Amino acid sequence: MHTPKEHAIMAVELAMRLGADAADAVSIDDQETNVTARKGRIEAIEQQRQHGVGLRVFVETRHGPAFATASTSDLSEAGLRTLAEQTLAMARISEPDPDAIPPVGAEHPSADALRAWRARHPLADNPWTMEQAREAALACEAHALAYDSRITNSEGAHAAFGTTRTGYAASDGFAAGDARASVSLSISLVAGSGDAMQRDHAWHQAASQESLRKPEALAEEAAERALKRLGATEMASGRYPVVFEPRVASSLLGHLLGAINGRAVLQQRSFLAESLHRRIFPEMVHIIDDPDHAQGLGNRLFDGEGTRCRRCTLVEHGELRTFLVDRYAAKRLHLPALGHARRGLTGDISVGTSNLICQPGNRTPEAIIGDIERGLLVTELIGFGVNPVTGDYSRGAAGFLIEQGQIRRPVQGITIAGNLATMFAELAELGNDLTWFGTSAVPTIALKHMTVAGQTRSGNDA
Repeated sequence: MHTPKEHAIMAVELAMRLGADAADAVSIDDQETNVTARKGRIEAIEQQRQHGVGLRVFVETRHGPAFATASTSDLSEAGLRTLAEQTLAMARISEPDPDAIPPVGAEHPSADALRAWRARHPLADNPWTMEQAREAALACEAHALAYDSRITNSEGAHAAFGTTRTGYAASDGFAAGDARASVSLSISLVAGSGDAMQRDHAWHQAASQESLRKPEALAEEAAERALKRLGATEMASGRYPVVFEPRVASSLLGHLLGAINGRAVLQQRSFLAESLHRRIFPEMVHIIDDPDHAQGLGNRLFDGEGTRCRRCTLVEHGELRTFLVDRYAAKRLHLPALGHARRGLTGDISVGTSNLICQPGNRTPEAIIGDIERGLLVTELIGFGVNPVTGDYSRGAAGFLIEQGQIRRPVQGITIAGNLATMFAELAELGNDLTWFGTSAVPTIALKHMTVAGQTRSGNDA
C-alpha cells in the first residue's frame, strides 16, 4: 500500500512523462471518528475518510505559463494516469498567466531538516480508541447534567479523534510527507426553562489524550457559562469600552488574517492593502506565526508549495511587517515567501498561517475590567457582518454589563459595531491570559470603545 508521499510522486512523474513542463501534487489521507453522547446514551458514531490526490500541471506557451488543477480519489496507477491526462489537457487550453509560478525553485527544507523534524514530530497514530472516545463523551455529559439542578438539558457531548497524513511532490525533485493526530471534546448545555433558557458550551482540542482537558473540567466550564447567562436582558445603547474574552477575541485575529491575505491585497479586497510597514495597532501589540510550537496544532515544516515554513513576525510594536503570501503573491508584491501557501485536493493555492500567536499583556482580565466605569464584556458573537474591503464591522453579541469595575449582569440581544481599522488602532489593553485554540493563541482584548446597540432608551437600565 502506497503512502501519500508516494502517491504524490507517482502523479507528478506521470504528468511529466505525458508532456507537462512542470507539476506538483498533494496527497491527503484524512480519517476521523466522531462520537456523540446525549441523555446518557450514544446517539451517533460517524467515521469519515477523505483520501485523494490533487495535481497541478503547468505548460509553457508563447505568452507565459498556463496551468490547471484537478483531483481524484482513485489512487490506482490507472486512476492517477487518467488524472494526469485530464489535468494536462485542461492546462493546454487554459489562459496563460505571465505571473504564474511553476513549482520549481522554491526554498525547500533540506534532507537534514526533514530528518530533524521527524525526530521532533514522529508520525502520529490514532490518539484515542473508540471505547475511550465513548467513555469521554458519556462522562462529560453525565458530570454536566449532575452539576446543578438548573442545567435542564444537553445538546450533546462530542468526542472526535483522527489522523491526517499528507504527501507533497514537485517536478524539481522535492518530495516529503507529514502526519498529525488530534483529539477533541466538546459539550453544549441548556440552563433554565421556557423563555428563560440559556445555552453555552465548552470545547478543547489537543494532539493527544494526555494533553486534552478532562471531561469533568469541560463539563463544569460549560455548565458555569450557561448558568451565568440566566436572566440576560438588553443594555442601553451607547458608546462603551468593549472587552473580548479570548475565545471571541480570536475572531479579531481572523479578520486581521483576511485583511493581510496577499491575494486579497492584490485584488484590492482588503482595508489594509496600503498598510504595509505602517502602524495598525498600538505599540504593545506583537503577533507572530510560529510553525514549530510545543502547544500549537498547526506545526508544519513546509507549506502547500513545498516552501520551508519559517517563524514570521506579522505585527511588531503595532507595525504590519508583512502580508501572508504564496509564491505567486510574493512575486507580485515583492515579498519573501515564508511558507504560507495552503493546498487542498481541489482549487487553487490559498494562504494561511501555522500557529498564530498574539503575545499577551501583563495584567489579568479582572484588573482590566476593574478600570472600566461602564462597558461590555463580550462572550459570544453572532452573525458575520464584516466588510473585508472597508473594514466595517457589525455583529450580534452577548455577554455581561460592566459597571464600576465589576461584572454586574448578563446581557443579550445587542449589536456591536465599528470599523476594524479603528478597532485595531484603538486596542486599549491585552490580558495576561493567553489561551490556545488549536492553531491560534490569543489573550483577552480590550478596545477603548465601540458602538453598542441595545435598548433605545437611555439612562440607567438596571
